[in-house]
Amino acid sequence: MRRSQVCKHQVCDYCGGRFGMVTHRWWGDKFCKRTCKNAYLRENHRSLSDWIIPQFFFAGRAYLAAAVAVAVLTLLLASANAAPGEERPVASASLEFNEGDGSLYIDWSGPIVAGMANDLRAALGKYETTLNRVVLFLDSAGGQVEEGDRVIEALNEIKRQHQLITVVPHGKLCASMCIPIFLQGEDRLAARASLWIFHEAAQRQTNGQPRTDLAETWRLFRKYYAPAGVSMRWLKSTAPMIKEADLWQTGGDLISAKSGIILHPLGDRTERAVAPPPVDSGGGRDLPLSKKTAADAVGNASIRSE
Repeated sequence: MRRSQVCKHQVCDYCGGRFGMVTHRWWGDKFCKRTCKNAYLRENHRSLSDWIIPQFFFAGRAYLAAAVAVAVLTLLLASANAAPGEERPVASASLEFNEGDGSLYIDWSGPIVAGMANDLRAALGKYETTLNRVVLFLDSAGGQVEEGDRVIEALNEIKRQHQLITVVPHGKLCASMCIPIFLQGEDRLAARASLWIFHEAAQRQTNGQPRTDLAETWRLFRKYYAPAGVSMRWLKSTAPMIKEADLWQTGGDLISAKSGIILHPLGDRTERAVAPPPVDSGGGRDLPLSKKTAADAVGNASIRSE
């Protein structure tokens, strides 16, 4: 039989080869092999979803329901992993004021996003007349550099009249722009079991994709790390390790490396003692893990009177 005499349903719509049983379809198209169908879809710019939905539709309602379930799950996963401009994790803050010693405890959890600096200023204004010191607890994966700069400006305003203590407790995270904020504390407390992530600063390009920026990274190092007493030797040794990568450290790693980031280590366990132990000015003893007793042990003796 000549090729022209072969029925249409027996000819591959991609390679023209004949076959007796259709095993691969896409809508009205028929293919002798899976590779022919895939090549046809690729060359005609067909998306996978264009093929999946019709196939499930013709296979029956059960398969269609499964396809819908997969589609819904895909949307949920896409939402969970959306870009920062589309769907961001929620930032939260809580305040607690101790009228006895004029201490304002602020817990910040979540990304550094627009509004954080204003929230800090609002909290300061609420207790300004009786405020002696601010203790800022951080648990953040970082965020916007511009807002981080504004937050640091607000913290500098606090330090003009009040004592500022920054804390990263046991098991909490301080990453990226959170670290320069932590460095603003005149006393900086962190648990050995806290988590830290260092990486290059990134600038978003016109196409929306982030691009690492070495110059911006060193700007942040010089502007925030060096003035806080962070070891330049440690910064220089860290710079190659964060090139296009995330460097994970524990609080214990930073203390052992004598980075200068953490000034007072928090212990990894809590003693059931009525009174906190005295502070070792040489930095050789871990402070208690409890957030208030640790901050009090460092800060109460040196609360500013002005």
